[in-house]
Amino acid sequence: MNNINRIAEKFDKLKSGFYKHSYIQMTDNKEVLVDRCEKIITYDENIIKLKLINNNLTITGAEMKMQNFSMAGVIISGKINSIEFGE
Repeated sequence: MNNINRIAEKFDKLKSGFYKHSYIQMTDNKEVLVDRCEKIITYDENIIKLKLINNNLTITGAEMKMQNFSMAGVIISGKINSIEFGE
């Protein structure tokens, strides 16, 4: 089992070195597609905070929903009021 953990750690280091940036695509104020999202920090219908590769992303709005969360990314839909970057 210890060997599996070492392999997983090496894979995480390799993966983090491979991707240098996250990508964000917006459709009006109704949808945001975030590629290479590492972690969901906060999630409710008014605020979603995500850990990206190099930064955190906070999206505020109303009636927000997340769809298709995977290693590749996440789709956020709703009435988006603001997007903020920060540590």
